[in-house]
Amino acid sequence: MTLGKLLLEATKSEAQKGNIKGICVVCSNETEQGLPLKECVSDNFTGWSYFFSGNCMCPECAFLFSDQTFRRKSWVASPQEFRTFKNDEAQQVLFNPPEPPFFIHIAKTGQKQTWLSCIHRVAHNPHKYFFSHEKYDVPILFERDKAEVYLQLIAEAIAKGLTKTELTTGEFSTKTWQKAIEGGYRDFLREVSKFKGDILWEVLVDVYRKAD
Repeated sequence: MTLGKLLLEATKSEAQKGNIKGICVVCSNETEQGLPLKECVSDNFTGWSYFFSGNCMCPECAFLFSDQTFRRKSWVASPQEFRTFKNDEAQQVLFNPPEPPFFIHIAKTGQKQTWLSCIHRVAHNPHKYFFSHEKYDVPILFERDKAEVYLQLIAEAIAKGLTKTELTTGEFSTKTWQKAIEGGYRDFLREVSKFKGDILWEVLVDVYRKAD
């Protein structure tokens, strides 16, 4: 199942069909009902690097560009539902996805369609799956066991007064180091600094919210 097919089913929509026989530039599958690219994307489209060689878009992939909600909002889709969610809900969604198959996209400014890198990454395992985040141009692997460890470390770090910027850059202020030395947790700072450049870590830092 491609992402386009999942979203069609999730939104209970019907795809517009064309009459071009060829290869879809989005999913690279053959189609006999393709639509011309100029009817699917505007002149302002900036995601050409995601496309494969081809001459049209299949109806399912063209549907991805028919609703700006897919670009502008964070959303979760499954055959049972399609819903958008706020950034404050992202952590909950990642750890509690719907029954497979499903897909999760996290938007920030609503400018980039980074889910295009996940056309063939529809999730079938709630404990290990790919999702997309607007900041990253690649599929992001969510592994529950690893994510739970990361979340515990992030919660501990935030409780100690570290900022999210410090956690994602691995660079700590003089004040943070001083507090760590006085509090006896210098090794903790060294431990969390090792996750610099880990995309899943960065995303979980971004979406982390303190428990009520």
